[in-house]
Amino acid sequence: MSRRPLTLLTLALACALGALLVWLAAFSVPFGQRLDVSALAAFGVVAQPRLEPSIHGVASLANLLPLIIIASALVCVALLRRRWLMAALVPAILLAANSFTQLAKPGLAHRRIVELSGVEGVYPASWPSGHSTVAMSLALCAVLVAGPGLRPLAAVLGSAYAIAVGYSLVALGFHLPSDVLGGFLVAATFTLLGTAALARLEGLHPQPTSSVNVAPSRRAGAASVPRSLVVPAVVALTTLVLGGLALLAHHPGAAGHLGGKPAAALAAIGIAALGVALTASLTLALRSDD
Repeated sequence: MSRRPLTLLTLALACALGALLVWLAAFSVPFGQRLDVSALAAFGVVAQPRLEPSIHGVASLANLLPLIIIASALVCVALLRRRWLMAALVPAILLAANSFTQLAKPGLAHRRIVELSGVEGVYPASWPSGHSTVAMSLALCAVLVAGPGLRPLAAVLGSAYAIAVGYSLVALGFHLPSDVLGGFLVAATFTLLGTAALARLEGLHPQPTSSVNVAPSRRAGAASVPRSLVVPAVVALTTLVLGGLALLAHHPGAAGHLGGKPAAALAAIGIAALGVALTASLTLALRSDD
């Protein structure tokens, strides 16, 4: 990971600008505000009494304890790979991204009053979502620490984890969709900045790795990457299909309700697309240096 810090910095700038655009759309553009509220209302139908404990369980996967456990595991992986700088930077990335989110909320947000089914909800400082920042920063750090052979799998599992957390937050009414998108982009910005710093430092001070004869194997490794994506992609798609079928079995009216709400469809697609795009972009950026 000794080359291309400029590419990583460019991606970080793009994510920062994306976060700014999401914030502007959510707070200053009437259409964006209506889209946010409509999507929140449609997502809320999923959080029925029978499903709410499970949805709460998904959201809790980005609480403090899971953050500490997963972060510790990622540091251990980096240490096992003998990437000492990486092991030190992963906690720094997680701390910076999530600290920024908590500090930015009061300054970037103002009172948003949302009326759902005659009940008013107030979102005074919910942008960007802290849980979404946690989930995406962990997902991207998992991509960072994974070896070249496991990186596509880490990207698939990490994006699925972050997307699931984001969906659960909106379904429970804890956050608006724009909050989730903002949290994803903040996490990506800091992870890419940290990865660029890592690339620069490792370029100045090359470190030994567990890989042997890396250069001759690059072509073979690059050719095998698309094939290695097949199994995790099938697993992810199967999980999504089974999860959707389970949801419909518990609440058959959910499909009709969501299908009749274009705003919900746009929000769902936007959260999923951004989650996949961020992990895939980091995977491709790192692949060039494997």
